Amino acid sequence: MGEPAVIAPGGGEVVGDAPDRRVEVLCEDDTLHATWSRFGPGREGADLHVHRRHTDLFYVLAGELTLRLGVEGREAILPAGTLARMPPMVVHGFRNGSPDAEVRYLNLHAPGRGFAGYLRALRDGLPAAYDQEPPPAEGIRPAGDAVIGGAALPADVEEIGVAEMRCEPGDPPAPPHVHERHLESLYVLEGELAVSAGAHELRAPAGSWVRLPAGVPHVVAAGGSRAARFLDVHTPSCGLGRLDQRPAAG
Repeated sequence: MGEPAVIAPGGGEVVGDAPDRRVEVLCEDDTLHATWSRFGPGREGADLHVHRRHTDLFYVLAGELTLRLGVEGREAILPAGTLARMPPMVVHGFRNGSPDAEVRYLNLHAPGRGFAGYLRALRDGLPAAYDQEPPPAEGIRPAGDAVIGGAALPADVEEIGVAEMRCEPGDPPAPPHVHERHLESLYVLEGELAVSAGAHELRAPAGSWVRLPAGVPHVVAAGGSRAARFLDVHTPSCGLGRLDQRPAAG
């Protein structure tokens, strides 16, 4: 089952650290590998590629991420607050196309398929097998199957559910509940969250990643005098938790 945990801002496992690029691993679960990245102006990311067996998502935290789509590499500019979902076999790549501003973003792979290990291997100059390859001659999906929009419009597919949530200070928290079969992860965008999870009382300021394993009763509330805004990630989705949720035992 694992333990609930908070990764503080800047506290992820560093798998890339240079003046123009920093990458931290926030989550390494079979259902989800998640990273936080910072790219300096003009920094290249990944060339055009496909994933055969998993979904790849980007959430832009600051700046603009340049997404490349289809075998032609058509560019789409994703401003802060944008969630983009790449289904399996959709050709995509990315970079920071800005000449003078950095970009910060979350990258979510569901299921994980060894993404974190792949990044470690790249860092260490070692070979690594991973679900990523150049665009094949056939079998790709049209670029129009990519889904791009604000995170207020949730992503909800079998592998992953993502929604943007908000807690107001003083609001009564929902009763404690449990997810029996999936991991819930939170990324705090603004404010602070107070999370009661099993025997743990956790505080998560903006920029924190919160892990809530299956089977752990939990409740989430604003932790300060201002509203808390956060991403709520369920892997696998189970309808953003609606089907895999029961009240915690009293």
